[in-house]
Amino acid sequence: MIWGLTVSELHDAWWSGQGVQVVHRNSQFKLAKGAEVFLLLPKDWIVVFSLGEVVEELVWSTTKVTAISVSNRDKDRYREEVRRSANGEVVGIARSYDFCERTRLSALFTTDSAVAADWAMSESAESKIDGVSFYIKQNFEADLTGHSYDLRRSDEKDRFLRSLVATWPDPWRVLRGIEEVSNGIAAPKGTKIPEGIVALPPVWIGFDLAEDGETILAGPEFRRDGLARNSVIKEKVEARDISAIAIPGGGQRKRLLPRRTFYGIIKRVTDCFVALTAVILFLPLFLVLAIVIVLNDGFPLFFAHKRQARGGREFKCYKFRTMRRDAESMVKELQALNKADGPQVFIENDPRVTRVGAFMRKFQLDELPQFWNVIKGDMSFVGPRPSPDRENQFCPAWRELRLSVRPGITGLWQVNRTRAPGEDFQEWIRYDIEYVRTASFIGDLKIIFRTVRGIILRG
Repeated sequence: MIWGLTVSELHDAWWSGQGVQVVHRNSQFKLAKGAEVFLLLPKDWIVVFSLGEVVEELVWSTTKVTAISVSNRDKDRYREEVRRSANGEVVGIARSYDFCERTRLSALFTTDSAVAADWAMSESAESKIDGVSFYIKQNFEADLTGHSYDLRRSDEKDRFLRSLVATWPDPWRVLRGIEEVSNGIAAPKGTKIPEGIVALPPVWIGFDLAEDGETILAGPEFRRDGLARNSVIKEKVEARDISAIAIPGGGQRKRLLPRRTFYGIIKRVTDCFVALTAVILFLPLFLVLAIVIVLNDGFPLFFAHKRQARGGREFKCYKFRTMRRDAESMVKELQALNKADGPQVFIENDPRVTRVGAFMRKFQLDELPQFWNVIKGDMSFVGPRPSPDRENQFCPAWRELRLSVRPGITGLWQVNRTRAPGEDFQEWIRYDIEYVRTASFIGDLKIIFRTVRGIILRG
């Protein structure tokens, strides 16, 4: 347990933060104040996925129950996890195939509390059929990508908890009695971290953290409640009512579904209109840049790199070529000059970049072909930086969150990054998570304004 809560209770609290009440089969049902959507799950199973993929169907559905099917995203049918020593140090990577027998979990969504109550009373899959199946819309089943976890297995519990620590930056927004005792460190109110314990965020600390010598907690990591005999819980930790939780999002309205659907529609329509207009207006500039690139370094004109779109689908991200044709083969010999702390490469005065390429990069003219990616629906104007699969593997929990939205030509990380040594990758994770959780139309406009202002000032 952490903070006196079971893994299942933490899972349900996370969904409460999205405005959803979780109802497990064969459980006691108490209608949560402010609940408007209910996620119906089998006993001993929990699940995490992007609500945005099914939200529109929930808004417009005329039936009481919508069936969903959640598939694990692990396309290669294996799972890799960080292996840690007793004191939290990383000692290796473990690959497991044992979960591949089950890759899909069926569940239900409903907006009817009576249906949710019927589900809680059902004791098995067979009784479920008699209880609620006649409500289900027969011609729709949302096939979603996400992760499901079997609570009967301790390793599954730990895997879920580390994923939650990595992608839930503010549990105190939902859980009463929890606070941020230090930057990125969540613990019960009044907790003092013992001397000798170094916590590198994000980290969750339970009640009665034992002093067991020098310990490094490298996030995403957690420490369960201790077993001190004289343990005194100053304040009971419990989830707030849904009506009292500020649902993350851009608008001021507290209803979850209409706000998110409206924002998604407006963003997509705006993306298409602006991208089409820009392609027409910038067509002469496209021709000039194409001629200059060929005269400077020959063909090809474009660099098409495979990146991951929303849901992990791969697409070709187009840019005007700014590097020498043998740039990829030079990466290894220039690795010592790389100042980035993560999977990306950043070299000052990069010798791979052509003269014309340096000019285009300065004013971000090389990004113009990505308007075509926006029109196709692979990208948006604003969103997380589109990354290839190999980069997204560096932090799986962060990857799941950032791939829940379309990547963008520009984004919060691009306008806020400091390029500080050893901090760039951490900033990338931080700002991607912040954007996904707080995305709004006004916020997107501010990012675009700051991007344009930065380009003008560089001139």
